[in-house]
Amino acid sequence: MKGLIYREFYLIRKTLILTLLVYFVFVAMMSLVCISTYAGNLRGEEGVIEAFYPQAYFYAACIALVGMGYGHNDIVQKDYQSHWQLYSYTLPVSEKKIIASKFIVRGILLLAGLVLAVVAELILSTAARMPVSFPHIKNILIICALMTVGFSEIPLMLRFKNQNKAATIILLACAPIIAAMFYFGWKFVKFCMAEATRLYGEATDETMAKVFEPYFDKVRDIGFIVAPFFAAGILFLFFRWSVKELKRRRY
Repeated sequence: MKGLIYREFYLIRKTLILTLLVYFVFVAMMSLVCISTYAGNLRGEEGVIEAFYPQAYFYAACIALVGMGYGHNDIVQKDYQSHWQLYSYTLPVSEKKIIASKFIVRGILLLAGLVLAVVAELILSTAARMPVSFPHIKNILIICALMTVGFSEIPLMLRFKNQNKAATIILLACAPIIAAMFYFGWKFVKFCMAEATRLYGEATDETMAKVFEPYFDKVRDIGFIVAPFFAAGILFLFFRWSVKELKRRRY
């Protein structure tokens, strides 16, 4: 098992190094912008840090969480191309252990991305001279739980042996959900505009934020409770599916 895990990390070492470089450069640049709001060219500009800081932590979290797992996406395809998948059946390990090694590596990468996202929040809050935002930490944890959907690439790659096909299936499966999210998002924006006009007389960014924030906070609190169960269910489902696909021995 240890050898299988080491092998997975060895194959993605270059992508991990590149991701870390991009992450540190991005966080450093965003930190300099935050510092500039009180000790540089942006000093005296009102509202800059309040608008910039929430975006900076979010993009840093996305780079960490998405980037750490990116290099692992095409491992199965490379295994088929190099005939490793065929050779692995001669090893004295079961299909469950082979799949477990892939899930363990993917899980470690996801947890590493989570740690980097939280570290980015700590660094940016310090650079912006603002207290650490626990709502931001909640958002990061929820995004991390949703990222477990990316584990679906393992069974899909085992079935189709091609990253493009697997990505196409994922996009087709997610398209109705994304369309529904855009539709309800558009309807909710219209609702916020109407409520802001009714309550405050006009629909500005400030008045819409006052209407939007209570709903967002409730959704985040619910998501924070549901996220662990969602992640556990997704991992269990995709693990069973992956083992089933590997046992099909489709060379």
